[in-house]
This record gives sequence, C-alpha cells and structure tokens, in this order.
Amino acid sequence: MSFFASLRTTACAAMLYFGTGTGQVAAGPPVSTGAPPAATPGLSKPEPRELAPAPLRPGPVQRWTVDRVVRTVEVNHPRMAALKAQRGVLDARVLTARTSIPNPYILSDNGTAEYTYRLGITQTFELGKRRRRVEVAGAQVGVHEADLRILAAELRAEARRTYMEAFFAQEREAQFIALIRSVDELLGQAEALPGDIPRADVLEAKTTRLHARQALEQAKFEHLQADIRLNSLLGNPPSVELELVSPARDRPPSWLDLHNDDWRNEFLAAYDHLIVEALRQRPELARLKSTREVVNKEERLARANRAPDMIVSAGPDMVPGGKPMWGAFFMLSLEVPIFNRQQGPLAEVRASREQIDQEGAALAHEIARQLADAVALASFQQSQLRLYEGELLPTADAVYEDARQAFLANQSPFLVAVRAQEARVLVYLAYYRALAAYHVALAGVEQALGFPAI
Repeated sequence: MSFFASLRTTACAAMLYFGTGTGQVAAGPPVSTGAPPAATPGLSKPEPRELAPAPLRPGPVQRWTVDRVVRTVEVNHPRMAALKAQRGVLDARVLTARTSIPNPYILSDNGTAEYTYRLGITQTFELGKRRRRVEVAGAQVGVHEADLRILAAELRAEARRTYMEAFFAQEREAQFIALIRSVDELLGQAEALPGDIPRADVLEAKTTRLHARQALEQAKFEHLQADIRLNSLLGNPPSVELELVSPARDRPPSWLDLHNDDWRNEFLAAYDHLIVEALRQRPELARLKSTREVVNKEERLARANRAPDMIVSAGPDMVPGGKPMWGAFFMLSLEVPIFNRQQGPLAEVRASREQIDQEGAALAHEIARQLADAVALASFQQSQLRLYEGELLPTADAVYEDARQAFLANQSPFLVAVRAQEARVLVYLAYYRALAAYHVALAGVEQALGFPAI
C-alpha cells in the first residue's frame, strides 16, 4: 500500500472515531437499520464509570420515532403557531374592507342674505370600489395558506435532519462503549488463558482502548448537544432524556426501487416521476400563483378607482318670516376623473405581473435542479445502505466472531481479535453515518417536492 493510500485509510478511521468536532451529521438522505455490536460485560471486574451512557438528565425519558417527531414538530412548532395566528390579521383586513363605507356628514347651510336655512346629510357613494377592496383582501388568504405549506415542508425537513443527527450521536456513543467493553473482555480472557500474551500485543490493545475512551467523551458531548437541539424542536426542556428508535426498518418511499441494483437508473426513474408532482404541488409555485391572483384583484381595484364617486346631500330647508315656508333640498356631485386615472397603479400591476412570470420560470428551473440533486443523493445513499446491510455488516460480524473463537482456541494471536472488533465497530459507525445521510437525503427530497412523500 502506498504512503498516501495508508494516510487516507488512517484519516477515514479517525473521522469515524472522533467525528468532525461539530456534532453535525453529513448531509444526505434518510436512514436504514442495523443491530449494533453486542455489548458483553467484563468477566469479573466492575465496569468502569466512564462506560455509563451519556449523563442521565433529571427529566422524564421519552421514546420517539422519526415519523412521530416529524408530525409533532410540524403541528406544534412555535413558528407554525405564529404563522397560523396571522390568519386572524387577514380576516380583520377583509372585515375592514367590507366595512369601509364612508361615514355621512351633517350639512348646515345658513344663508342670511337669502334668508334660507338648510339642515341635511351628505353621503359619499363609491361605485364598485368597496367590492374590489374586499376581493383584494380575501385574495391574501391564498398567499397565507401557501406560506403555511412552505413552513410545514421546512419544519418536516428540519425535524428529520435533527432527529438523525441525534440518533447518530446516540449510536456512536453506544459503539465506543461496546468497543471498550469488548477490549476489556478480551484482555480478561487473555489473562485467563494458559501461556503468556506478548506485552506488545497487550500494549496495543490498551492503546486501542485509550483511543476509544478519548472518542467516547467527545461522543457523549455531541450526543448531549444533539439531544438539546431535538428537545428544543419538540418543545421539551433540556432535562428530558430522549430514546430514539432506529429508522432502519422503516418502509422506504414508494418512488425508490429496492430491486434496482443500479442507483443511477433508479435515480432517473424516480426523478421522471417526481418532477411532475413537484411542479404541480410545490407550495412556492402555489404562492406565486396566489400572488398573481392578488395582483389581478389589485388591477380590478385600480380600474374601479377610476369610476367617479357620487356625493349626495339632502334634507329640509326653511325660509322664516311672518309666514315660514318649509321645503326640501337635494344636491348631487360627481367626481370627474380627468387627471388621475390610476396610471401609476396600473403600470405597477403590469410590471408586477411580468416579474411574477419571470420568477415562476426561475423557480421551476431551481426546483428541477434541487429535486435532481436530492433524488440522486437519496438513490445513492440507499444503495450504500443495501451494501452495508447485505454485505459489510454480516461480514464484519463474522470476521470478529471467527477471530474471537480462533483466539480462544489458541489458533490466532490475541491482537487479531482486538483489531477485528475495532474494524467491526468502524463498519457499524460508517453504517450509522450512511443511515443518517440517507434520511437527511430523504428530507431533502421531501423539501424539494414541497409535500410529504416519505
């Protein structure tokens, strides 16, 4: 093996051991399942305190699945509640438009020269304007409903990603605990077997344990951080202990073909099916459509505003004197729309309509790109899961068991069993990372589609 190849292998193992230091899961699609290596307690020595799981918090223990987390966050998140509360504002605007009838004026005309006195009411009548204002206010509801769908898609994706981040941190911690326990068990068995184990082998096994112990502390911290983020999404205090169920056995989406060995062909078939639905149901496109409807209503309102307002005054009049005379008066005024014919608002409507059309074309192009990236990643990550579940995990289990049995039968060096278990843990860590990446990729597909599709 060349120097660079060995360096690359060492770097990959170090990443799985110590993570990235950020507590972030690699971006990618939803997840699959695998049983972690069995944790066997030591022979007779008490188990070290450091092998306890992440510090138990004083709050209750809650058990969650990824689907339940997604549903809960979508319904209960404060951002969703705040956006839903905006509907009351829109309803109030509709009410404002419906009640926007000008108030009447009391008219008093006292002409001393004419010796005539009038007392009446003046009322302004808008011809067709109020109905158009109600239509504009009502059209805003469609934009709000599209905003709710957009936020729901964002929250579903965020919930799935955060769940998988916390799940990977949980399983990574468990794997390092299993590795340390296994090394302790092998060291105890080595002491019980007849004959001497080379000191170099014992030192290397203890070095492996030391590295795992160091990685375990980092894993515990990242597990706690990930749980805090997930608790925040769920509306829990940080003291709540979370037990996350593996989504590995969840039924995959119907648009992924489990029997297609070539993920590239699988991607093309899934993309051709999903792009039609994305362009039909994506809430951002629905929002643009609703916005265009609002612009159309505003155009009708601008045209209605060109109609003249009619001002009517009526009431009794009186001419006092020796013999008072009573009568009635009636006055009518009409606005003449010569100078202001809503030229500015109508030009703005035309420009807005053109801008919305251009934005819709750009958004459709971006949706196609987002969906292609997300579906390709989901298809590839699913193929990786099939590789781990069908080949790599069973092989890692079998190799470790063979190495352990050979060591117990004095047929192989002690260090072979230690290295086999270390390799097994690394394979399981890579598997859980692939599982997390798969579910994160599925979240990307669902967000690109804009509706639940998992």
